[in-house]
Parts: sequence; C-alpha cells; structure tokens
Amino acid sequence: MSWEHGTSPVHRLFGPDTVILAEPRHPVLRRRTGPKMHMVAEDGTVLAYVHERGPFAYVLHDLDERPVLGVDLVSGRGGFARPGFLVTDPEGDPIGDIRSPGRLHRTRLLDVRTAGQDTLQITRSALLGRTWRVDHDRDGTIAEVTVSTVRSLDGLQGYRVSFDRQAATDRRRLVVAGVVCLQVIRRWLNSPQGNAA
Repeated sequence: MSWEHGTSPVHRLFGPDTVILAEPRHPVLRRRTGPKMHMVAEDGTVLAYVHERGPFAYVLHDLDERPVLGVDLVSGRGGFARPGFLVTDPEGDPIGDIRSPGRLHRTRLLDVRTAGQDTLQITRSALLGRTWRVDHDRDGTIAEVTVSTVRSLDGLQGYRVSFDRQAATDRRRLVVAGVVCLQVIRRWLNSPQGNAA
C-alpha cells in the first residue's frame, strides 16, 4: 500500500511540531484494557492510538484504524538483556531499531539506528531529569521530550514531544517510536508480569 505525499497518514500524523503521547486514564482498581497510549495534538485533538497487537508488540493506528507504525520488542524480555525493539512502517518493513544503551549510560536513554544507518540518541538532561533531548548524529538536536505526571496515584505519565521545524518525517516517527519504547520499558517490562514473561 502506498499513499501520496501529504495524504499519507504518516505525513499527517508527524507533521505537527508538537505532539503528546499519554496513557489513557482508567479506573485505578480496574485492569487496563483498550489503547495503551493516545497520541494527541497540542490542542488536545486525538490523532492516533497505540494498541498492543501481541505480547510486547505495539502498533500506532490513525483514527481510520490504519496502521502507521509498528514497535516490537525483539530482545530483553524478562530483564535478561538490554531491551531492543524493531520499528516498522505501515507495510511491516523495518525502518529502524532501538536499543537501551545499558546501565553505564545513566543519562542516555535510547540509541536509535535508522534503516539508512543514521543514529539518534535520546538523552535526559540529568539523572532524574524530566527533559530529554533527541540528537541526530549529523544534524544535532531535532526534538525535545518533556515528561510530566498525569496522575501520581498509579504513575500515569505524558510525554510532550516538540520537534525542530526542520526535522524530517522519517525522523519524527522514530522519535515517537522511541517514546513508545521508553514507556514499554518503564511500564510493562518493569512490572511483575513483564518480568515473568
């Protein structure tokens, strides 16, 4: 399947300079069902949903239920190795891979390698910093991610992603994929059921 430039859900979703990814609110005592995350515009308009399509396999759907981005855990399930993810396009073709750099890098969160062998690094400003910078190996900083607590009772968090206006669509979608990966690591791999998987 192919879309014309400008009508593609990929271009529509990743065109805004600011997007927010957040877990949907749900009753605290009820098991989580439905979308794992919402992707919304700065004005609160819902743009897309992240659904779990299998164990540690996620897909970003637009509002017409078309797949836009796939994120699959390929190593590190159960905490025995550094988490690694494969990122795919709407047709299922690989567009990048994302890896945790390990415990020695206390401020660097993820290393992203594109299919074209460019690299992105997601780094927080300090050990417990809530502002993360996304740097491209040649073009410098292309985005900033700010993490905020949505509800402290059960740890719901939101991620505000602000892109440099010059950042290309393919890099923007990898940044969004990186945020999804960080949420998977934080929420599901670190949970008792994740460690038992």
